Amino acid sequence: MSIRRDAEDDKTVARHHIDSHHTALHPGLRPEAAEAARRIGNTIDSGFRSKDEYYKARRQMLDMDRAVGFDHKCRSRASRLEEEVDKIIQSLKNQDCTEVYGKAPARTGFGGQLHKRIPGDHFLSNVDLIGQTEIFNIARRMPKGSHLHIHFNACLQPQVLLNIAKDMERMCISSDLPLVSGNHYENFDRCEIQFSIKAVGCATQGNLFSSNYEARQWMKFSEFLRLFPSKYRKTKNANAMKWLASKLVFQDEEAHNCLQTAEGAWEKFNGRTRMMKGLFNYETAYRRYTRLFLEDLMHDNIQYAEIRPNFMSTNQLCRDDGTGSIDNRGIMNIIIGEVEKFKAEMAKGNRLFQGLKVIYCTPRSFSPEKVKEALDECIQFKQEWPQWIAGFDLIGEECKGRPLKDFIPELLEFQDNCRNLNLDIPFLFHCGETLEIGTDTDANLVDALLLNSKRIGHGYALAKHPYIMQQMKARGVCLELCPISNEILGLTPRASGHSMYDLLANNVHCTVSSDNGTIFRSTLSHDFYQVMIGKNDMGLAGWKQLILWSIEHSCMNDAERETALEQWNQEWEEFLKWVVLTYRSYRDERL
Repeated sequence: MSIRRDAEDDKTVARHHIDSHHTALHPGLRPEAAEAARRIGNTIDSGFRSKDEYYKARRQMLDMDRAVGFDHKCRSRASRLEEEVDKIIQSLKNQDCTEVYGKAPARTGFGGQLHKRIPGDHFLSNVDLIGQTEIFNIARRMPKGSHLHIHFNACLQPQVLLNIAKDMERMCISSDLPLVSGNHYENFDRCEIQFSIKAVGCATQGNLFSSNYEARQWMKFSEFLRLFPSKYRKTKNANAMKWLASKLVFQDEEAHNCLQTAEGAWEKFNGRTRMMKGLFNYETAYRRYTRLFLEDLMHDNIQYAEIRPNFMSTNQLCRDDGTGSIDNRGIMNIIIGEVEKFKAEMAKGNRLFQGLKVIYCTPRSFSPEKVKEALDECIQFKQEWPQWIAGFDLIGEECKGRPLKDFIPELLEFQDNCRNLNLDIPFLFHCGETLEIGTDTDANLVDALLLNSKRIGHGYALAKHPYIMQQMKARGVCLELCPISNEILGLTPRASGHSMYDLLANNVHCTVSSDNGTIFRSTLSHDFYQVMIGKNDMGLAGWKQLILWSIEHSCMNDAERETALEQWNQEWEEFLKWVVLTYRSYRDERL
């Protein structure tokens, strides 16, 4: 009797859940949806008297399922132009599958098995093919609203910083292994490279290409570039800059090797961020990088961004000659100066750029005392630049850093200080970027909820916690999805297996972000592409809803948000017309 009673209780809860979909999520459909649900339920309970009755119930069930989809509002309100563009996109998805992936040579797997190329395969194995597709061409052209999850030291292609570094007189390079040719150049593959601007007389000199080289001795970068071609004979026409660029990015075999784990992928990721650090943290690079980043936003049709620089006392910028440093306040001044100059230039050319804000970030590996110092400085920055500071976050590998619960006294004190000073600095915590369900890492989702985080960075594990997920929905918490990052760092093997589709199916508000595009060889357009091809019935309405949520859940004030939405609506209409104009003849002839 107890088992049967429990089963009936579970069914009652399920029926309440079904009713809530129609009475709360889609009030405009309330009477019709409720009646349809009753009819379907009664028919199933009593059995079907004919195949026509069965197929009618089947159609109704599918209609009901679509009616509670995350993209239902955008789909049901679509203009004729949007409907036409969606048809084009759906046809082009099939065309890309045939013309691009279908014509690419199959890959040989274990035992000689041939594997056809498919759109939803590993991103890194497909990245070259993606660039040939029409869907990616459309994704690049699409106005994307707000980009809300970008680590500022890793968002441009690796050649950008390397090209700046080669012209710096005081730039030096080091390795943890001597770069010698033995054992098929194994050390060249295994080594971790680092860079740093060094003042005259401050560096221990060494020759990376000598067998007597000691780990982390510094060598002038110009000398390294001169000698490299004669020391690296693994490939013809060895090029040091190409080799260094390859060291900064993940390779397909590395990310998806059968022995690779999330921990192993993070180990490689952290080594690359250490390599990036020295290329990034000196004045010329930081200024130039900021400018190029702003240009890249415009090129990728992003109207607004919230960036995550890493603020810490040991991460200050060097002067170009290696003497002295620029502190966190100086870094803020560089960012603000470059953005204001860029916006003014865009305005002169009648081009609109909504701008950006800064999320104050510090490592989650820090002690509570260090985190308190960062929280205090964040408040100081908000007081000094109220329109520039978006929020606060703790960053770094989640399972290796401290869990949020270690900082509760400091975080609560911060919130209390903000209330007393009448400051709005929301938490925008990284959490749920894990497969370690049931651990302190996984429990960061609970603390983020209790601490009233405005958004969640990644939130991959949230789908495993239905009650917490419902609580976050009730509080209007938005997730910053990073599909490519999550795949390469071992949370899912392919886009189709990403938890974002479970989260969206539960109407959790989400945005799309690129996280660390430099290291993953990606842009925001690539992440939108992955979202589209990871689910067969994803369409224009899904893209549009994700973009609208990115504007809604940004840290812009109401006036800024209204201006951004108005600008985006204009660009969206232009985009739709471009798709129809570009693919009309293509559609008529081939689709």
